[in-house]
Amino acid sequence: MRLKDEIAIVTGGGQELVMSGLIDIISVLLILSGLVFFLGASIGVVRFPDFYTRMHAAGKGDTLSTILIMSGMAIQVISDFEGISFLVAIKILAIAVLIMLTSPTSTHLLMKAGYDDGIVPVSNNKKAKINDIGGPFLEESVSDKSEAKKEVKK
Repeated sequence: MRLKDEIAIVTGGGQELVMSGLIDIISVLLILSGLVFFLGASIGVVRFPDFYTRMHAAGKGDTLSTILIMSGMAIQVISDFEGISFLVAIKILAIAVLIMLTSPTSTHLLMKAGYDDGIVPVSNNKKAKINDIGGPFLEESVSDKSEAKKEVKK
């Protein structure tokens, strides 16, 4: 083998290693940033004062961190550059899109259920009712069985 052939082999393999290393770095950064958002959401759930702010932290943090982690996994799977890897990456991204659509919806419905049960948000004004604070729903949207509806009628 001549020196020219050896140089061609080394440079070709070097570009492949650089590309693989770059994909690994991007993948690790996405996964780590997703874990940081999970940590922030967990701290928010523990530290925030009431049901509504805790649900907000859980819903936003969970959605964003899951999308970041799943994107990092999809990029890592694609690094093989095989046909089957692209199918797996598409499935991973489809799961991320499904979570992106369902997590905010379920958070909203849980908050509405909490409101219908009469859970009052924390306020500096101790005499404020949920409607005085500017609750998220109007009087008509509260179910007849809820405590909040009974307080509104008084």
